[in-house]
Amino acid sequence: MYKSSGVRRALVIGLAAGLLTACLPPPSQVSRVAVVWPDGGTSVTLPMERASGRWLVPVAFRRPDGSERRLLAWLNMGAAAPILSQDLYRALGLAEGHDLLMDIGGVSVTVEAGSVKDGPGSVDGQDLFGLLFAPRTVEAVLPAGVLQHFAVTIDPKTASLTLARSGASRSRGVPVPVRTNPTTGITVVEAQVGDQRIPLVLDVGAPYTWLRGRTVAGWLLQHPEWRRADGAVGRANLAMADLALERAGTIIRLPGIDVGGVMFRDVGALGTGPLGGAIGDAALGEIFWDTWQVDAGEPVTGWLGNNVLDTVRLTLDYAAGTSFWERLGSADPGDLDGVGLTLVRRDAGYAIAAVATRDGHPLVSGVEVGDRLLQVDGYPLDGLAPDAVRAKLSARPGERRRLQLDRAGTSVTVATEGTRF
Repeated sequence: MYKSSGVRRALVIGLAAGLLTACLPPPSQVSRVAVVWPDGGTSVTLPMERASGRWLVPVAFRRPDGSERRLLAWLNMGAAAPILSQDLYRALGLAEGHDLLMDIGGVSVTVEAGSVKDGPGSVDGQDLFGLLFAPRTVEAVLPAGVLQHFAVTIDPKTASLTLARSGASRSRGVPVPVRTNPTTGITVVEAQVGDQRIPLVLDVGAPYTWLRGRTVAGWLLQHPEWRRADGAVGRANLAMADLALERAGTIIRLPGIDVGGVMFRDVGALGTGPLGGAIGDAALGEIFWDTWQVDAGEPVTGWLGNNVLDTVRLTLDYAAGTSFWERLGSADPGDLDGVGLTLVRRDAGYAIAAVATRDGHPLVSGVEVGDRLLQVDGYPLDGLAPDAVRAKLSARPGERRRLQLDRAGTSVTVATEGTRF
């Protein structure tokens, strides 16, 4: 899968460098991670906070003078190495070669400076942390390359993260084997959809499940009833960047995903659109996924996101190669219901990247690509975080919403309804 000419490889890398994904492209290796437990300690539990469908956890970062900077870091199991804002990177002395020093719930963690990414990059001139989280300030990623040195439990019900020594306590739930790339910490689980087994990355850093577009297209030839719409909507529109991954993606509803005997029913997913266009992906393969999966160390079909992982208490005992799944509830089949629009962030505001379609027909009339979405039911959207905007557009089937748009300086008002996805 990775055979390529020099030209193809350069093109893949060049395109991937500009991507915004649920899991930002990290350095490909994490080296020299040292963990020091407090005397007698075997586990620590930290609170988690939700932001833009993702989880944030408190981390204290140590400056070269010994003082601390406390902030919330993005818990991202799909990223290999720590990613810091450029300001934080310099404040912590990494630009001068100082290693990254963190206190996570009383556990001291040191990461070699060369493994840490200086800034998350940008899309369309927008810093990626800001694109995903603004107006909330997020400056760091707590990644899989660090988490793999613990047994990790994510409990959405109590909004808590527990880090423990491997085997220090009895894990709850159904045991399911996993494969972890030891150089990155990225973890893959085998799932079953119908009679097909698919490898999926486990990632609580992703608000929604994304899958390869080609895989989804193949399923739809056999099961056209799985298709819900073309164009990412709601939580599946998780990047809000102007990429074909979302605006040309396909929303499907899977009857079931079986993970080691744990069955999840009525699961929504986005089959991503062709990043290089239909011609580019036909010639080069699925550019996004073929590049993104390198840190997994094996071909993957996609990632399992929080629309599924929010329904379980998940423990990953990396050293033992085992995960444990304890059911907390069921996936919500109405989790995407609302106004059928794919959005893109524009500075502090939002614009229309695509109007979702079903059977070739647009689900919202009177809206055009490029319109700036100013208000929903009289509520201004500029300055709101993405999850707040999605909440405004959420609606039951038939429930009315009034959209106020700007079209090249002209005010446009559109009355529309929620759609079932």
